[in-house]
Amino acid sequence: MAPPFIYINGYPGVGKYTVAKQLVQMFPNAKLLDNHLLIDPVAAVYERSMPEYQGLRKLVRKSILDSISTSVSSRDVTWVFTDSQSSDKDGQAAVADYIHAAETRGSPIISIILGCCAEENVLRLGAGSRPKTKLSDAEILLKTRETEDIYHFGGKAELEINTTKMPAYHAAQAIFDFVQKVSPTSR
Repeated sequence: MAPPFIYINGYPGVGKYTVAKQLVQMFPNAKLLDNHLLIDPVAAVYERSMPEYQGLRKLVRKSILDSISTSVSSRDVTWVFTDSQSSDKDGQAAVADYIHAAETRGSPIISIILGCCAEENVLRLGAGSRPKTKLSDAEILLKTRETEDIYHFGGKAELEINTTKMPAYHAAQAIFDFVQKVSPTSR
């Protein structure tokens, strides 16, 4: 079996990228594919409100995942993905692309849900300079938190972590320990 796909999901600004950067350093051979590497090229072409946006986003995501899942040269890589997918139709379709890629590669997929309280989430959203394509509007974030549920895989290969008072390194360590426990190929 190939090394795992570690799929980190959560609302914008909870610290997925920060934690993922720490996490990849803990594995002997890991790579990070942040969701904005897939979003930014699409956002350069279409606004999110345009009908073509989701189609191009799916095409870019599927192309990258298909390449990763069939690559011989990166077969021994533990892939860490960040995302912000809800349980709606578009979110389910996006997650299905990751599941398909993991199955094609023969990798277990491990779901990590990162969260924090709304107040901390708003603070983190405003901390530092976020790239243009990252959400920075606290009002939109709060509405999203009220109206959208983050996608959950469920099952024994899913870990949910509240990072409200947890440093990124400690969250990464908790994920690393969990992955070691549920995926013997990650060692």
